[in-house]
Amino acid sequence: MEMSRISSRTAAVLAISLVTIVSSVARSSAPVRLTVVSTADFHGALEPRREKALEKRTVGGIDIISAYINAIREQDPEGLILLDGGDLYQGTLLSAASEGRAVIDFYNELRYDAAVVGNHDFDFGPIGFHSVASSAGEDPLGTIKARVAQARFPFLAANMVDTDTGRIPPWKNLAPYVVIERKGVKVGIVGLTSPDTPLITNPVNIKKLRFEPLVETARRYVREVRKKGAATVIILVHAGIKRDPETGRPTGPVADLAREMNPGDVDLIVSGHSHVPFSDFVDGIGVVQAGAKGSSFARAELVVDPASGRVLPGGVRLYPVTFFFRTNARGGAPRFAGRLIRPLPHFARKLAQYKKTIKHLESVKLGIALATMPNRQRYDSAVGNVVTDAMLAAAPEADVAMYNSGGLRAPLRKGTITYADVYEVVPFDNYMVVVTLTGEQLRSIIEYGLGSEYGVMEVAGLTVGVNPAGPAGGKCMWIKFSNGTMLEPLREYRVVTNDFVYRGGDGYVQFAAGKDFKDTHRLVRDAFAEYVKKRKKLIARGGRRYIVDAVANGGDAEK
Repeated sequence: MEMSRISSRTAAVLAISLVTIVSSVARSSAPVRLTVVSTADFHGALEPRREKALEKRTVGGIDIISAYINAIREQDPEGLILLDGGDLYQGTLLSAASEGRAVIDFYNELRYDAAVVGNHDFDFGPIGFHSVASSAGEDPLGTIKARVAQARFPFLAANMVDTDTGRIPPWKNLAPYVVIERKGVKVGIVGLTSPDTPLITNPVNIKKLRFEPLVETARRYVREVRKKGAATVIILVHAGIKRDPETGRPTGPVADLAREMNPGDVDLIVSGHSHVPFSDFVDGIGVVQAGAKGSSFARAELVVDPASGRVLPGGVRLYPVTFFFRTNARGGAPRFAGRLIRPLPHFARKLAQYKKTIKHLESVKLGIALATMPNRQRYDSAVGNVVTDAMLAAAPEADVAMYNSGGLRAPLRKGTITYADVYEVVPFDNYMVVVTLTGEQLRSIIEYGLGSEYGVMEVAGLTVGVNPAGPAGGKCMWIKFSNGTMLEPLREYRVVTNDFVYRGGDGYVQFAAGKDFKDTHRLVRDAFAEYVKKRKKLIARGGRRYIVDAVANGGDAEK
């Protein structure tokens, strides 16, 4: 009888143990789910902003961004991978006041896992408030090195190499890739920066760097991270993707990269640079890209086999890009991840402390905008008109003013204009320079802008007749100056522009052929601020500068 009782107890224990083992095996063989969240092109946007395209609803602000990310982290605390697609800190007065330190400070608190180097992360140049080195002892890469070193997450740039060594620069906290572990799965993240970076940041600051092609570099480092044990691979790239407006087909360097990679080699591509939300598959590879200036985040889920560490077939789920709305449509707290989203007080208090550093500049009222001046990169740009008018007023020796439209980053909204508003329109520390060009050289610059992916050249002092259907090199039909005279190919003209394009920025190599160069040592932004202050009430002047479908002799445009 006693033996029977012992045998029964033993059998019961064995049965419980067997159930535990079976349950453990079942859990270990269940698919692992990882959540990838990304931001991109933050551009120092620590404060909220109203978006006209979103029915003027307010989005962003680091206090609400942190609340959304915390909600996701609480939902999947062991599986979240938080990434940024580059261009973190250049673009607002608030961020510029600390040369980007404030942005990295907040990113550290949000516990980012990695960021890729973006072209505008080079814009601040040396440490100190001038954008290019002014003496031999200054390091033109001083600020970006300081921000990379400050981060508690790695900055990645596998294709950025030192021109002397051919290797990735030995900066503290800079790497070609990183391998992290989530839920027992090793994930390799390879970073790539746009090969066009020398054209779209001040080239004088990065003359000791070279940016290798995306595809070849990606293939090389994907192989390397797999050798390091990463079975799941993400490419984090600052090069951009968007859709063709007519066909809807994904285009751009990141679309090309996806088409050259094999789905089995890369599980997900996280992009930045184009400033437009994107979430779709390109030739079988998932690609996501958040919107710009803290407006939204991209999200993907990876379903992984725990035994192999590889993403299962069909195991990539892409979500629509989500906006960082501060309220719902009725004005209440928005709901996300099963909870109400409210600004986090700690982040709000910290933001208020940083804002104190620019209070004296934000309170300076320069004038009033009588109407909102949109910023568009194709033809008519009210902001481009007023900025180039300001440059021409500040350089009376010049016949023409020119400013690359890609360098104007925000509209000028109706109402009071402060120095902070001026900064957001012209955030780059570009100096006015004056150079003599022939009429033919001037026409070449206009023609290049008409066909450039970076947008037209904003102008003052002249009007341009445009045939949009014309062939490359044949879109500019005529150029007429403000005094009514037509451009003469051999005549010389004095042109005021900025030092960025003079050095070949945005691909404007034509300025280098000019003569009688003069550096005014004056920021375009300061000339613009003075222009606003003198006029007090401001509206775009001069009408349209680019006349579309114009007749060949400079007459009236067809309506």
